[in-house]
Amino acid sequence: MQNIGGENAGDAFYRYKMPKLMAKIEGRGNGIKTNVVNNVEIAKALERPPEYLLKFYGCELGAQTNYDKATGTSIVNGAHDMRKLGELLEGFIKKYVQCYSCGNPETTIRVKKEFITLKCKACGAVSDVDMRHKLNTFILKNPPENKLSKEEKKLKKAEEERLRDARENEKKEKSEKKEKKDKDKDKDKDKKKDKKKKKDKSEGDEAETTEATVDDATGADGEEASEEEEDDGVVWMTDTSAEAVAARAAEQLTAATAAIVTQGNIEAELEKERKRAEKEAKKQAEEEAAARRAAAAAALETGAKVEPAVAADALREILAEAGAGGEAALGAALRKLSVEGGLAGKARALVEAMFVDEPGVEDGPASQLKLPSGIKRGAGLLRLLAADAPGQLALLVALEWLAAAGAPARLREAALALKALYDEDLVEDDIILAWADREEAAKALGVDAEGARGVRRAVAPVIEWLRENEEDSDDDDDEDDEDDEDDE
Repeated sequence: MQNIGGENAGDAFYRYKMPKLMAKIEGRGNGIKTNVVNNVEIAKALERPPEYLLKFYGCELGAQTNYDKATGTSIVNGAHDMRKLGELLEGFIKKYVQCYSCGNPETTIRVKKEFITLKCKACGAVSDVDMRHKLNTFILKNPPENKLSKEEKKLKKAEEERLRDARENEKKEKSEKKEKKDKDKDKDKDKKKDKKKKKDKSEGDEAETTEATVDDATGADGEEASEEEEDDGVVWMTDTSAEAVAARAAEQLTAATAAIVTQGNIEAELEKERKRAEKEAKKQAEEEAAARRAAAAAALETGAKVEPAVAADALREILAEAGAGGEAALGAALRKLSVEGGLAGKARALVEAMFVDEPGVEDGPASQLKLPSGIKRGAGLLRLLAADAPGQLALLVALEWLAAAGAPARLREAALALKALYDEDLVEDDIILAWADREEAAKALGVDAEGARGVRRAVAPVIEWLRENEEDSDDDDDEDDEDDEDDE
């Protein structure tokens, strides 16, 4: 690993790192080309699409480029040494990675209309990219996917929830203030009315005689008492007595408990339905597996022709029961079984039994076994079919079916699996090259044209390596023949 940016090369504590560029020259003559081996890793460290780096090399060198997304192969036509490519990479970092303000390589590319900017995550600066470079046209046509990280998504979601809660609290406070204000106004009006009544009565009482005044005063006391009694019926504020507080709490608790119970019942019903569906699916899978095993056992006894999947069930059961004597038992079963698709169907059944779990089983031992190590461990079993050229071709076709249709997740292991078949002498190089040139080889096993092309793209490095070895051996043979002629 090395520091990002030439000016930071001597800083031992610099935290922004990237892999050191590695390139190798391949081919000869007009077909010579440079393969940037770790272009994808460098692009990942710089947080830029690999196509941008490769296209930048092509623009600066005036050469055509080719990038394969499936395998990550990055090709620049022509012979170019690592020193030159390293200088170009430094130029790309300065133009399209480092912040123009603080120099940190912690920026994201933003494309808006016909302009490209770099937004720095460290200092927040927004830098305008020089739009005169040829790469800008490619970036405008293929803008980057600025995906938020998990942490950024969490922060954004938390911020949205905080703002929503703040708006709800503000709305609630305004509503409470308005209600309180209305209550205060009503209280003030009632008090003013009471004062006016008392004032009018006192003025009328002063105009009467002393005796009448005494009598009126007594009557006034009675009236005031009655008014006070009437006022006792008015609720001037929330009742804060212990009984009232307990009653309100009980009402709220009852409503909340009812809501919780209702939600709990719904969740319990959903969980019950989910378990019932899982149980039915498991039962159906077991019944189907039992039916296939019965069909496989009958096929072994009668020699009737069966589908490759049924044959795979039979071979899988033999592998599970045979133990150390698996090769002999499996060989006898392969000779006895009659499978649709002929030799290719048998090879598919064997590969499926070794590397695919039986239906209804997830993450079983077969699917967890890596193809290269599984081929090395099971070379003796695979050699039962690899005795001649047709058997070797059948193994390759079965591998193609596995990577394209049987277990597409294993496509990334296809190249290493093919190399393991070659290293274990299970298939010859000329058989591999012949298979690579025939995209319809696995058509009988249900592999379509797109799937066949995808598998061949995945194993392209191995095929190219074998072709180069074949060319080198042909050249050596020609030189030996010339030496023999000179000796004569």
